[in-house]
Formats: sequence, C-alpha cells, structure tokens
Amino acid sequence: MDFINPFFFGFLLTTVGISLPGMVNMTAVSISIKRGMPAGLRYSAGAATTIFFQAYIAVAFAGYLGKHPEVFTYIRTASVAIFLTLAFFFFYQARRGKEVQSSQRKGRPYLLGVGVAGMNALNIPYFFTMGALLKAEGLISLHAPYHLFFISGLALGAVTLLAAYARFAQFILLRANYFARNLNYFLSGLFLVLAVVQLGNVYWGG
Repeated sequence: MDFINPFFFGFLLTTVGISLPGMVNMTAVSISIKRGMPAGLRYSAGAATTIFFQAYIAVAFAGYLGKHPEVFTYIRTASVAIFLTLAFFFFYQARRGKEVQSSQRKGRPYLLGVGVAGMNALNIPYFFTMGALLKAEGLISLHAPYHLFFISGLALGAVTLLAAYARFAQFILLRANYFARNLNYFLSGLFLVLAVVQLGNVYWGG
C-alpha cells in the first residue's frame, strides 16, 4: 500500500499547481470551444506528457538528495524564501487583476499541449521542491518503483484538471478572471502558511 501516498501527493501537487487559470489551462478552454472536446482532450494528454517528463527530471534530482540527506536542511531553508516569494507573487497577481489569456498558436492539439506545457519553466523546480520536502517529512518514498507512482500521479492530475477545463470551457471562460483573482488570493495564503510551517521546521523541528 506504500504506492498510495506518492500517487496521491503527486496527483494533489499537480492539481494545485495548475489549478489557477493561466496559459496552459486556458488554452485547453480555447481549443475545446473552437475545435471541440476531443481536441481539448488531446491537448490535455499532450500537456500531461510534458509534465510527466518534467516530473521525471525533478525526481531524478530528488534521488540525488537521497544520497546526500544533509542537503535537505538547505532545501527546507530555501523553501521558506520560495514560498514567501510565491505568496507575494500570487497576492500581487490578485491585486493586479490582469486578464488571463490563452495561447494563440495553431497546430495539432497533442503537440500544442506538449509545447505549451514545456514553456512553463516553473514546473521542474516546483515538483523538485515539493517532492523533496514530502520525502524529507517521510510522507512519500522516491525510491524505485515508488517514484513512478509519484510521477504518474503528477501526470494524471494534470490530464484530469485540464480535461475538466476543456469539459466546462464555456462556464470557465465567462468566469475565468473571477476564478483567477480568488484563486490567487487562496494560493497566496496557502504558500504563506507553507512558509511559516517550514520556518518552524527549520528553527524548532531539528
């Protein structure tokens, strides 16, 4: 049953990480509206493919840390700054209220999904930081074969959420900016809490 935790946390990390309306998921909305639900699903599968390989790279780095556990202390310390930065970023985005947009590129939906997801440079450090922290807390194992369940959870979370964006495209399109603003506030608070928790772990958790 040890495979459940890495799969569950992988699924959860992706759905949280790409839940905010942005280029990747709003492109799923745009494709679904213009070209139909099947095209939206193919796009979602393409984006999930890229996320799978991004997660594999991130887990490979985390595997290195398994041989150097002392580095986890520095990861925890760095994560405080990362979480505070993300909290400020999402709060700024919420206050700014910038309208979300989709990618206007044309092409085969699957390949478009691969390309658009590949443009998100934050995926690898996000998966790496969160995976390393979960491993450090003993919540998941990233040793073979459990790392594959973690990566599969990440990919399945991506395709599930993007498929939901495609399925409810019309509804989301009309309310995207409202969702974006409120999700930004939520994510800002979430990362602020995570920063405080990690700060406590660094100074009082030993």
